[in-house]
Amino acid sequence: MRFDRYYLLKLKYLLPLYAILAWGSVLVLGFLRWWLFLGKYPIVEMDEDIWQYWIPAFFPAVPVLVSLKPRFNRLYVGKNGKRRNELPEAIAWLTIALMLIFSQHYLTTSTGTLLEVENVKAIGKQERARYYRIKSFAVHRPIGGVSYAFRKSGKFNARLDMHIYFAHPILTHKRQPITMTPLYWYGVKFHKQISNLGSNATKQQKFEKFFHECVAKMQNYDFYHIDHFEHKPASFDRENFRRAVGNALQKRINNDFMILQPVSKSAESRNANMFALITGTFLIGSAGLAFTLKSRRR
Repeated sequence: MRFDRYYLLKLKYLLPLYAILAWGSVLVLGFLRWWLFLGKYPIVEMDEDIWQYWIPAFFPAVPVLVSLKPRFNRLYVGKNGKRRNELPEAIAWLTIALMLIFSQHYLTTSTGTLLEVENVKAIGKQERARYYRIKSFAVHRPIGGVSYAFRKSGKFNARLDMHIYFAHPILTHKRQPITMTPLYWYGVKFHKQISNLGSNATKQQKFEKFFHECVAKMQNYDFYHIDHFEHKPASFDRENFRRAVGNALQKRINNDFMILQPVSKSAESRNANMFALITGTFLIGSAGLAFTLKSRRR
């Protein structure tokens, strides 16, 4: 491949700074979250969805617009002399955002402790963990609650995400008498995405069909073929699971109640290939910037 005489200089001018900002963003945001929210004594509880999606989506504004944009303005000049830096800005922004999303997921799972207990009664005797492997438990099917939620997504809110949540009490064994309000609940979530462009009547019909399908699945649901449980933190899912528990008990739910969501994947493999995914995203973004540099004249 033939390089123009300024191509390597342009690469040296842009890519090292881009690399520093991309990996620096991962380290800075990771440290801030660990220090403020994931330590033994978190300063404040924040919805986990904000850390894993919303902050990574907007955080790249600082490195891209403040540090990279001036260099884009110097490098990306079209044939008519006008600045053409929208594409490299988008590539850099998207790359850093994806790296942050993947790294935040990695931070969530890697800092979470897996605690093995004999039964749910043993959970309350120790400090709360993110993951639990419970040796013996029983799900009380007669008592249960359900809730549902909707979220719009996609360009111009063209998609509608339907979420349905079921919750049942977890007991130590099948014959355990329920003499007080259960504090530990088994949470099952179903999700389906449909078009948001149809009429309200059409969307209502699709939701009702989906809801009946989920109810049928719960009637034959295998509660016990799992590897471990995830203790749901503050998040969109936990809020809706709590509503399901509240609907079952007909009262408001506080932090004394614990929602445990089953995970079939091995706990030891939950971080497999995550670092490779972050690195691969960075390399693809670097290649994209290098390609756009090649297509511009000095």
